[in-house]
Amino acid sequence: MRRLPSVLLIVVLAASVFGGCRKAAPVVSGTKVGLVTDVGGRGDQSFNDSALRGLETWAAKKSYVKGGGYAAVSDADYAQSLADNAPDLTDKSIAPVPSITPVVLESKEQTDYIPNLTKLAEDEGCKLIIAVGFMLADATYQVAKEHPQTKFMLIDAVPSDPTTFAPLPTLPNLVDYLFREEQCGFLVGAIAGYATKANKIGYIGGMPVPPVQRYEAGFFAGIKTTNKTAYGTDGKNVANVYAGSFGDQPAGKLIAQTMLGQKCDILFHAAGATGNGVFEAIKEAGGPAKGLWGIGVDVDMGKNPNLYPAGTLTSAIKHVDYATWLAIKSVADNTFTSGPITLSLTDGGVGWAQGNVAKVLTAGQIARIETLRAGIVAGTIVPPTDSAAVPAWTPPAGF
Repeated sequence: MRRLPSVLLIVVLAASVFGGCRKAAPVVSGTKVGLVTDVGGRGDQSFNDSALRGLETWAAKKSYVKGGGYAAVSDADYAQSLADNAPDLTDKSIAPVPSITPVVLESKEQTDYIPNLTKLAEDEGCKLIIAVGFMLADATYQVAKEHPQTKFMLIDAVPSDPTTFAPLPTLPNLVDYLFREEQCGFLVGAIAGYATKANKIGYIGGMPVPPVQRYEAGFFAGIKTTNKTAYGTDGKNVANVYAGSFGDQPAGKLIAQTMLGQKCDILFHAAGATGNGVFEAIKEAGGPAKGLWGIGVDVDMGKNPNLYPAGTLTSAIKHVDYATWLAIKSVADNTFTSGPITLSLTDGGVGWAQGNVAKVLTAGQIARIETLRAGIVAGTIVPPTDSAAVPAWTPPAGF
């Protein structure tokens, strides 16, 4: 351990004497919160950017300046970020967390994970370190175990034994945030089932990791609920391809072009930056004028001018931004707890974007989507989490 300056040591000892059994003080001025991106990195316009928004904009009230550093976010811009990205979270009292300093390291390769996490813990002295994505699970568990005085947030995974896949023992300084991707995937699948004219729909995944597979399972189940023809026998009518990457936009475009050539008129991607190529392909193919639509993932991609808002039917929203803000706030409030926390439709963790749905679905169909959402919240509808289970899954009647 590094030696504390003598004055600081006196302060610490005095606090221990006079503090008695009180809780530790909340986060104070200048507290560093670190974040390590997955290989999709800053600018993926999806998963990583959502986590960055939760840290930089919502918690620290800062905006990243290209090339390095931060600028202050105005009250108006802060409110606009919430309006654009969290219109369904108005009851969550999201507000800046005082005196947070973001420290972000981007991962270009998977071998960057451990060095980046370690640098934030040892060199930067971060109070909390956020690891963005399933692929960082092993590295996060290792570094968290080696740095028990630092708190860690792992998004989208619970660390497991690489041989048995059984969950590893919970570390007191590690919280795992998970999401019910199958729930929002189900709702956009139901929308796609109503919207398709060709009865041909495509799904493009990044890598076959559990969160992406839950999106897939829910999406297929949603299609099966509202359009059995588009679903086909055991889902064989739905085009389904994994790109093998979350950061390969050309590959996403090529897969989308192939599906469009197979007469698919609606494509849903859960592929990070790879999925940006899906919107590029749809736009070049004529978009809505030709009856072609894309469905975004993780964030409301219909509000992103860098993609294709006019051709975005809806998006399956996963509030990684909100989860990130929650974890930071828990450290600030001294309410941090370890272990898995799962966010769902019930608590604002997932949802679907209005997008251009009203232009394609009837009012009656939109009302039925809301009925499906209410059924999931009530527990009367339980979308499958494994695509292999969808063929045997019985959809609710009346849709």
